Amino acid sequence: MAVIAYHVRGISLFHFGANDTAEAATDLISRILDAGHLGVPLFFAISGFILSLPFANERFNQIKPVGLKEYYKRRVTRIEPPYVIHLAFLFLLCAFIYRRMPMHQQLYQGEGWLEYVGQHLLASSTYMNGFIFGTHPYPNAVLWSLEVEVQFYILAPFLARAFMSPTKWKCRIILITSIFLLSLAQLFVEKDNYIFGFSLLGNLQFFLAGFLLADLHLTNQLATETRQYKWDFLFLIACATVVILHQEPVLPLILPWLIFACCTAAFRGVVCSNVLTNPWVTTIGGMCYTIYLYHSPIISAVIRLTARLRTEMLGLDLLVQLLIITPVILAVSSILFVLFERPFMRRNWPTELRKLFSRKPVALVESTAIRPDELKK
Repeated sequence: MAVIAYHVRGISLFHFGANDTAEAATDLISRILDAGHLGVPLFFAISGFILSLPFANERFNQIKPVGLKEYYKRRVTRIEPPYVIHLAFLFLLCAFIYRRMPMHQQLYQGEGWLEYVGQHLLASSTYMNGFIFGTHPYPNAVLWSLEVEVQFYILAPFLARAFMSPTKWKCRIILITSIFLLSLAQLFVEKDNYIFGFSLLGNLQFFLAGFLLADLHLTNQLATETRQYKWDFLFLIACATVVILHQEPVLPLILPWLIFACCTAAFRGVVCSNVLTNPWVTTIGGMCYTIYLYHSPIISAVIRLTARLRTEMLGLDLLVQLLIITPVILAVSSILFVLFERPFMRRNWPTELRKLFSRKPVALVESTAIRPDELKK
């Protein structure tokens, strides 16, 4: 939801003609929404937590190792089909709509549009757009973070075994030191270094914050029976700090710890835990992959109808757009989720599909044939 807020702000400012204005930089609501892009490293930390759990459990409790074949098969069968469908959708969007829009200069009335789109979608299909072009994917820029996720998926089993020692105190020292050093490196790398900033290397500290959370979870340090309101207060402090410092050079050094504090509050806080376990929230969370893939094109489509709803008070205008567009995103995404994601959430869908196409036609003929005794009747 933070990322949605960030993109609603950016696309709205473009259509309002308010990009790079003093009001956009100083308005309180605008600044709060602008911090929403930091929902991406939060998601990286959650991903690090979830995917490291089985490997951490293997290391800590000396249980049977996780099968890598099954692990990679699950990643491919879960992530790839909805993604391929989305890339096909993006191609149709470019062919029939973006090619006729002047703002898409690479495509507008250009004979080479097919080659341009084909190159970028092909690079995206291999999750290599950032490495090949050194820029965000086209035409859906948000897919850069999926490329980082896939880099992590590939290396997660090896990272977990490298960073998570069976000795708990040693594991925590390794993780805390690594997070600090990786965060410190952010201060010495040029901001325009795309390969570093938008790859796993530049975001590994957030995944490792998730590793540290998994460590605490498996050692019962996040027990839900010890929920306290002070953790809710810490959550608010962490969020406020992110908003206040989100444009300051010091933020990369402390951001992993602010995210870690928020995630800890999700377990230990009273209000945070109740909110995050609400059925409406968990249902929306279950659709987050579809929402992630399609929210940007939906915002771009809806804003063309709602941009005229202006009060000339920027903060209020942004809130109005957010309140109108968010329900549309959720409604459309729920339909797309049912059609293009939920069928692939079943672990055995490849087996079911294989069985469906391997059925012999003769079996159908035999089952429908009329026996002589039935013919007499």
